[in-house]
Amino acid sequence: MGKERRLTVFLSIIWALTILYGEMFAYWVPSLWTCSWPHHLRHSSSSSVKRLNDSGDYVKIAVLADPQLMDRTSLHLSPKSLALEIAQFYTDLFMRRAFLLSVLRFKPDVLLFLGDYFDGGPILSDNEWQESLSRLKHIFDLNVLQKTKNMKVYFLSGNHDIGYEALYSKTPEVIRRYEEEFGARNYKFTLGKVDFIAIDSQTLDGNSQGNVTSATWNFIANVSQDSSSMTRVLLTHIPLY
Repeated sequence: MGKERRLTVFLSIIWALTILYGEMFAYWVPSLWTCSWPHHLRHSSSSSVKRLNDSGDYVKIAVLADPQLMDRTSLHLSPKSLALEIAQFYTDLFMRRAFLLSVLRFKPDVLLFLGDYFDGGPILSDNEWQESLSRLKHIFDLNVLQKTKNMKVYFLSGNHDIGYEALYSKTPEVIRRYEEEFGARNYKFTLGKVDFIAIDSQTLDGNSQGNVTSATWNFIANVSQDSSSMTRVLLTHIPLY
């Protein structure tokens, strides 16, 4: 075998191994060697240290944000074009594989989505929005997780879901269809001994006389008056500034 052929074979093997790593092993490595849930230590009354291994002592929460599923607004490709279909297929495949192998493998008790599910969410037609919703449920196995694995899933709205006031004030149906699928945009829930406060921060800088903005501020006022002594975690899609 000549030098050029040996070099070609060698480079082909390197290329194949690189593809194999990127498409398979890269998702296995974090769960096998580099990642784990933190193990907290608790001091008992006798001053001895006990590791919290009992699943009743803690709640494992996986936080996911900004999947922004690709659609016709992402690269300005024609709807249903071959280029868009290929791009959607591979980006969906990447996210699903990463989620199933690198996140779900750790068996979280709760999934917390922090918004921006579809790239062009507010301006998609109802049919396009439903198609993106079906893709989202498939990528993150939502139907299976909620029905068969009894996993709690919580959603927050993002600007790529309902937009800002300039958009939702003219097309209120974007909020309606979001709430019909994902539920309330402002709410409180408790996990373990921690209260989580979900705020639709996109609406805070809107017209204070508008129903959407005033509803968010009223929710904040009511939560602020709650005298609960439990630890609180504030959840928003965009910062409060």
